[in-house]
Amino acid sequence: MSGEAAPGGPPGRVPGEVRSARLVLTPLDLDADAPGLHLAYGDPRVSRPWADEEAPRDEAETRERLAARAERPDGRLWTIRRAGEPDALGLVELAGVTPTPWLSWMLRRAQWRRGITGEAVAALVEHLFAAEGLERVEAWADAVNTGSIGVARRAGLTERGRFTMSTPVGGTREKVVLGRVREPHPQRFHLAHPVLPVRDVEATLDLLHAGLGLEPGFRVGEPARYAAARLGPWSVGPGLRLTLTPGGEPIAAVTVALDAGVPLAGLADRWTAAGGRTGGPVRRMPWGDHELCCLLPEGHRLLIGGPPS
Repeated sequence: MSGEAAPGGPPGRVPGEVRSARLVLTPLDLDADAPGLHLAYGDPRVSRPWADEEAPRDEAETRERLAARAERPDGRLWTIRRAGEPDALGLVELAGVTPTPWLSWMLRRAQWRRGITGEAVAALVEHLFAAEGLERVEAWADAVNTGSIGVARRAGLTERGRFTMSTPVGGTREKVVLGRVREPHPQRFHLAHPVLPVRDVEATLDLLHAGLGLEPGFRVGEPARYAAARLGPWSVGPGLRLTLTPGGEPIAAVTVALDAGVPLAGLADRWTAAGGRTGGPVRRMPWGDHELCCLLPEGHRLLIGGPPS
């Protein structure tokens, strides 16, 4: 590591360096760091959850891929080392690939479960907020990856949402989005609830429950004139609202997009078994996702994206 001092910093520190109790994070130096980082990146149990890709075959390929990541919009990578030791154990990445700056990290498998990544990410987040004035950061973790979720929580990130994604090497996985803001404040909005006019609120609730597994929520009136169909079992969360439109009044059909975490083929079978109509078979979209169109009696289209099978 260079002995150049950061402006206003103590001698011996390099620009952009971050320190914690045990660790030193320095901006990625491909010449110095690629050999050590290949020991992490070249391990499939590291590369798949971190980069959603197969492990690089050799050090040269590791160097090439890391260089490409560093060239992303606002891409910055810090190498993790123990203070006073030369070995590159892993790295933390900050990238502008999402509307909110996005953190990711990797570590040699031999160093797992020693608190290293948690300490490194927590130190970097504090640096980004205090020294660089960053407003917010987020990170994505597989829902089953309790280790990565723990790393994010140690850095003060909390769960903000979930989605399902498919990759060639990892298959279909549920992702947890965790985030933190520098100055806590009330979130301006929490959820959007499309309101669908229907001829029969109770019958539509029954169809959505039997055909898609949506949970009936609150009801207004007897029989219901207004009701909620929740996407999940919790008391608060995303869903659809249904409002009664008497016969004779026109209804303009609307389209609502939903993200599913279950196979669409089985969902299509369940929908038709419940008496629902589809707009055709599950189809692959130009952007690579798969989609199922479920039709409500009034012509409303529920475009459901998710894994095909």
